[in-house]
Amino acid sequence: MSNHIDLPPSLDPSIRLTYSPVEKKALKSGLYSKTSTQVFTQRITVHNTRSTFIEDLKIVDHIPVSEDAQITVKLVTPALTVPTNAGTLGGKETRPDPVKVGKGVVAQWDGAEEAEADLGSLGKDGKLNWVCTVPAQGKLNLQLQWEVSSPASVTVTGL
Repeated sequence: MSNHIDLPPSLDPSIRLTYSPVEKKALKSGLYSKTSTQVFTQRITVHNTRSTFIEDLKIVDHIPVSEDAQITVKLVTPALTVPTNAGTLGGKETRPDPVKVGKGVVAQWDGAEEAEADLGSLGKDGKLNWVCTVPAQGKLNLQLQWEVSSPASVTVTGL
């Protein structure tokens, strides 16, 4: 028997999501062309208070997206890659596989599971999702980490 959840967790009081404060670490690099890199880490706890397990719980999350060519945002964890060019194999489009990030947890770019997904645009909006199996009365810990890099002379706002 499978317990599939289609409702957003905010609509099901038996599923509790806890977002810890975002941790921020700043780094500087380069001798001549100084680069500023900030690493952000978001920890998320999923708690199932039901007496039965939940399968295929989908949690949509996102990282910031840069609109400035001097500023790059890179997803570190989970290790999803942004398709730069939708590849083909024998004339068929290839779809990125979900990344296993823990027992009963996979991550993928939001929309990757849709048959009509535009593979070239996956990840461009920064949205990703976690698909989880949460044990009865159990907790899962998820981690989202991203880097923001820019020339040291550029001020990055909105993070």
